[in-house]
Amino acid sequence: MERQVLAILRGHEGAAGGRGVADDFARLRDLARAGGYPVLPVGTPYVGASELMLLSWLAVAQRVVAPGCQAPSQDDLASVISTCAERLSAKGLRLYPLTLYAHRLREFAKT
Repeated sequence: MERQVLAILRGHEGAAGGRGVADDFARLRDLARAGGYPVLPVGTPYVGASELMLLSWLAVAQRVVAPGCQAPSQDDLASVISTCAERLSAKGLRLYPLTLYAHRLREFAKT
């Protein structure tokens, strides 16, 4: 599931399955990059730290309550994340609960 969402996030042609979804995720990429959360190019064989953070925020936005989870500080980025999370849910792409904590687990492993 995360690989498919990552492909959509990175802008892999055809992964979004529709123009509206692709446009929303293009806006998410642009706002993320502008906010200091770079999205790696299609075909990159690993997931970047900022992509883990974005996946985590998308997973949070797909849930009613996610206590203790960090959210983006930029209102426009938070808004487009919410829109993209709704688009994913409508396509049946619900990120796993572990995705909520993937970024934190990676940071914890560094210490």
